[in-house]
Formats: sequence, structure tokens, C-alpha cells
Amino acid sequence: MRFAAARTRAGKTVPRRTARRRPSALAATALVAVTAAGCGSSSKPTITKAEYVKKANAICAHGNAAQQAAAASVGNHPSQAQIEALVTGTFIPNIQSQIDAVRALGAPSGDEATLTHMLDLAQEDLDKVKSDPAVFANESAHPFANFAAIAHPYGLTECARDE
Repeated sequence: MRFAAARTRAGKTVPRRTARRRPSALAATALVAVTAAGCGSSSKPTITKAEYVKKANAICAHGNAAQQAAAASVGNHPSQAQIEALVTGTFIPNIQSQIDAVRALGAPSGDEATLTHMLDLAQEDLDKVKSDPAVFANESAHPFANFAAIAHPYGLTECARDE
């Protein structure tokens, strides 16, 4: 870009851009065309139920493997402090990541309300664990039972597995 001198009304000399404007105009036109082409379309492509179930189960299976590896690191008889450290340091962030990733998949047409409700339940269940990590160690109640009651019949069998 070149600058040339220009005079203002006050008689002062200031630099003035003299670069060609054509490339900028073409870029602006292209940007408007691309933006306009995207108008009216959904930001998330539609996904079939089979694709959704496959991808969500893969997300959960990956998270489960990470959690199992972390759980193995504390041995067979961890202390309450070890359990709480494992839950807060590994399980909670891992499960939050799974919820976020499954939510980002979008939803098959017609299933939006069901899946929104299902993932809201998952978040509510996780929020309970966040407020009291000891509930994760309670063997009499599955901390994600509310979520699992919808997820498992839908086909998400890797998510909230009862192990």
C-alpha cells in the first residue's frame, strides 16, 4: 500500500492511501455472497438417528476408557479423599466434555425435544455430582439414572453405563 500526501482544509499535509481499491471490493463482494448463501440454513447439518447414536456412543466409550484408566490408578480400595479427588479432577471434567460433545452433534429431525431433555437431565445429574462428589461413590444409586432412563432406550448404551 502506498501513501501520498494530501492537504486538509487547515493546510496540513497528511498521508493518504492510494492503494487500489478493487481487490478489497472483490473480497467484500465475495464475503457478502458467502454470507448470503448461508442465510436461512441451519448452523448444524442434520444427522440421522443412526449417525447420532453411533457418534454419541463413540464419545461416551472414549470417555469411559479414560475414566476406567484413571480409576485403575487409585487401586481397588481407594480412600474417600482419593475418590473425591478422582471424581472432581477427572470424572466431572470428562463427563462435562462428553455432555458438551454429544450436545454439539445436533439432533435428528423430530427428536430435538427428547434429546434436549435427555442432555438437560445429564447436566442436572452432573451438577448434583459437582455439588457432592461423594454421590459418585454411593453404590446404591447410579448418579446418572435420570439421564440413563432416556438415553439407554434411545440407543446410547455406552453413556452412563452401570458398571
